[in-house]
Amino acid sequence: MISRTGLVVLAGSLALATGAASAQEKITLRLADTLPNGHVIHELAGKPFAELVTKLTNGQVQFQHFPAEQLGKAKDMAQLTVAGVADVAYIVPSYSSDKYPLTAAAELPGIFETQCQGSMAYYKISHNGGILETKEFLPNGLRPLVTIALPAYQIQLGNPRPINSAADLAGLKIRTAGGAMDLMMRAIKGVPVRMAAPEIYESITRNTIDGIVLSYQSSVSYDLGKLLKSGTVDMNFGTAVFIYGIGETKWKTLPENVRKAMLEAGEQTTREGCKRFEDGEKAAAGKILSQGMKPISFSDADRKFFADAFAGVADEWAKETDKRGKPATETLKAFKAALQPMR
Repeated sequence: MISRTGLVVLAGSLALATGAASAQEKITLRLADTLPNGHVIHELAGKPFAELVTKLTNGQVQFQHFPAEQLGKAKDMAQLTVAGVADVAYIVPSYSSDKYPLTAAAELPGIFETQCQGSMAYYKISHNGGILETKEFLPNGLRPLVTIALPAYQIQLGNPRPINSAADLAGLKIRTAGGAMDLMMRAIKGVPVRMAAPEIYESITRNTIDGIVLSYQSSVSYDLGKLLKSGTVDMNFGTAVFIYGIGETKWKTLPENVRKAMLEAGEQTTREGCKRFEDGEKAAAGKILSQGMKPISFSDADRKFFADAFAGVADEWAKETDKRGKPATETLKAFKAALQPMR
């Protein structure tokens, strides 16, 4: 007969054995995105992240890739990930700005100088008790892993109207990703039309929109170059931030060694991926210019107009979002503080 003490010891030994087995169990995770096959974001962020997790776990974790909205629409991907339809997914928080309004602090026009500066500051406040982690992502059941701010967005037009000054942009219907980008577009007298990136091509061909605010790398990936008539090349009309994230419920089921590997891979992919994007943006702009897009240049007076218009966007965004009971002013302050060491 085994004594009560012996039962406790045996139970503990079995628990340790089970934990050890769990740590070595083969795991296949569904990696979902809403991007076409070969899209730059998957190639420079999603794919390297998945490969690094597999390497760090010695092959224990494998990923099954579901691109091109196979598991759901872009606007629904955050909730589908939380619900477990996808295990890890590419998510643009501004597509669900009702639930994720605070991430727009990193999307404001002119707020950071380089893409890597913005991406790493975004990472800092999304991890290790940062304000975005504690006030936005985790309360919604989502844990960010990779956090990247895309290169400064440019206005790119399918409408053949000549653009000789800032005033010529007034009234044009321009696709935005929502959030702070809507405020920016209104500030320069454009008309923001919120839509997910996969809808852009058809909207331009049908003249539903006059143009877009997007990075040139994304425009190349969506094969928009042949549709574009003109575009800016050296402005900063804000950006969009994205994450590769995992639902918190799924996260808690993973062995500790896997969670550690995913966090390490997320930081490394953020740090290395932002540099890859920086290097690729110039090449992408050159490619689209070679397809016939005319560069838009602005006078000093126009640049002052844009600077003045952008100056109030951050304050307006913070005030409007504070009114919704969200700590936008506090988030903006934290993001700017995270930028400081990198300036």
